[in-house]
Amino acid sequence: MHPRIVEILAYLANVRADLTNVMETTPAEAFLHRPGEGTWNGAQIVHHLGKVEGATTKLLEGLFAKALAEGLPPDPKTDSVVHSLDHLRIIDRTARPIEAPERLNPPPDVELASGWDSLQRVRDRTHRAVGTVDGRDLTKVSAAHPIFGPINGYEWVLFIGQHEERHLGQLRDAIQGA
Repeated sequence: MHPRIVEILAYLANVRADLTNVMETTPAEAFLHRPGEGTWNGAQIVHHLGKVEGATTKLLEGLFAKALAEGLPPDPKTDSVVHSLDHLRIIDRTARPIEAPERLNPPPDVELASGWDSLQRVRDRTHRAVGTVDGRDLTKVSAAHPIFGPINGYEWVLFIGQHEERHLGQLRDAIQGA
């Protein structure tokens, strides 16, 4: 597997391991606690993560298929790309408050177990999508993020992990007060 893909997938795995730890060590009822008016509870955050990763993976599947059909070249570079989104401060919720678009908002009565199961399944789909372009130059694949602007294929995969890490902090805050 290409070193850049290895690095990004390892980052995603580390963030997911942190999330899994929270899921496994926190009583289910804590995920129903809403820390404030107009905020999401933990179950809603988990559901939102699945919706965003699913939408992002669907985008990547289309981008990657098109790029491969057009002859996406191999990636000769192996330097790190894991910090390529740091300037956008995606993880830092205080630096950049973001309101999710309506289509990615969770319903008020979401079930934690089904949201977690869905999030786990979509990660498998993400891995399959990334596997189709292993070794290819994903800097040549680009699409605009509605808030952060144009980002390349590596950055889109990285975004999945940074988005999850951002909401992991939010999740910890939400369940802490339960």
